[in-house]
Amino acid sequence: MVLVVTMCALALSAGVQTANGDNGATVTRATLASGFVDENNVFYPATCDETQVVNGNQRKETFQCTFDAAVPAPIVCDTSIGCVWFSDFDGAEATQTHFVITPSGLMVGWALF
Repeated sequence: MVLVVTMCALALSAGVQTANGDNGATVTRATLASGFVDENNVFYPATCDETQVVNGNQRKETFQCTFDAAVPAPIVCDTSIGCVWFSDFDGAEATQTHFVITPSGLMVGWALF
């Protein structure tokens, strides 16, 4: 079974914050529209608080999301089992990801690009 997570780069929140760290990293925080597609191809819209860190040629995004309406079943998703994540910042596909959907309805995880 392959689960695919489709994250839509639908809209950036007015609260986007970008800063440069002491180590040369660029850190961007935003609240973004997102979502999850389950194994039955049901789309669950979500809103995510996200942090993107770009350092040299590596980019990592961390996210904590709440679902806008219905909540999918709890799951642990990882690249190793076929899960996919697309950046809510620019739509790029992650090379690695790991996230969980908790019984309380939070989606929390990270993605590398």
